[in-house]
Amino acid sequence: MQPQLAEEMRTKHPYFTHDMIVGQPSALHATLEICKKEAADITSYWGGNDKFVLTGCGTSFHAALASSYMLYSLFQKTGVEAIQSFELEHYYNLLGSNSLLMAFSHTGFTKTTLDAMMKAKVSGARTFAITGVKESPITRLSGRSIVVGNGREKSRAHTVSYTCAILAAMYLSAYYTQSQTSSTTAESFLEQFNDIPQSVLSTIEHYEKQVAELASSLSKTSQFFFVGSGPNIATAYEASLKMKETNYSAAEAMETEQFLHGPWVSLKPSTVVFLAATRGPSRQRNVDLLRICKDLSVPTIAITDDKHLVELAKHSIFMPDVSEELSPLEYIVPLQLFAYYTSLSKGINPDMIHYDDPRFWTARQIIFPPGTH
Repeated sequence: MQPQLAEEMRTKHPYFTHDMIVGQPSALHATLEICKKEAADITSYWGGNDKFVLTGCGTSFHAALASSYMLYSLFQKTGVEAIQSFELEHYYNLLGSNSLLMAFSHTGFTKTTLDAMMKAKVSGARTFAITGVKESPITRLSGRSIVVGNGREKSRAHTVSYTCAILAAMYLSAYYTQSQTSSTTAESFLEQFNDIPQSVLSTIEHYEKQVAELASSLSKTSQFFFVGSGPNIATAYEASLKMKETNYSAAEAMETEQFLHGPWVSLKPSTVVFLAATRGPSRQRNVDLLRICKDLSVPTIAITDDKHLVELAKHSIFMPDVSEELSPLEYIVPLQLFAYYTSLSKGINPDMIHYDDPRFWTARQIIFPPGTH
């Protein structure tokens, strides 16, 4: 079976993936305006719940996971869990009439997430969907939905849909809490959202050239580790996934303490460790990680707002000051660029995720039969 290729393909830089990455500031701004317009109607549907469950698959699950940390911070008397859609459908039985399922799906066609949503509806839970495609199945199935971003991504390695989905989930959660309790924490978050599009733009403008040079110099690395704590566990997972999708590198992601409980012994000079870290509770463990990497001659790249971590890391991207809960919106961007420019260094089209290879296209039909993703 021949692969189904996009009607329009690019064979050199800038690929569609690059368009999507650098288009995030405008897409985030547009998403923010949509959220402000629809927040009152959407969050009025949320009232009376004692549990919020966030779900999705792949990049969409990483968006759910990143978003869950803001809900943890805001919903002091409400349970919050992030659960992958397949696990939710087959192994989780705690949804009920006082629960709200927040489902993430860029295309709105992901069968596993739709099945999880159907299970939630049968249990009596309310359902809310965040998607990038209008009139998709998930918008018809959910009790409420919001369409964010700039439409369906042309690259198969999703980037802009990830950040836009996170922004929507976080903004609506902060709006809901502020309207319910007049929370000063929620009010602070709502104010910070206005700065996010410009911060992302500044990061791209300031660091794209440096990241491209880093990617070129590190393209022959045997293995990449992406490490983070709190909300940036999701950043680590998503960065690792982008490396696999765009340039097929051996990349692994894990939480900082988990990495220090064994996996660190596999480090060698031919590996590279990325650390996504704010000045949060994991600060000392981040310092420990960078110190041992330095002692073992392992290259490190810190994405951080902590000047001490900048001093310890071999390379760094110094990020704007933002609440830790919001940091995944910004911290993923230089890592998306790194994955993209690593693809260029390897001579790989980052848009395709191997779908231009008939063997992988045949495999895709097994994993995702037509109409299920």
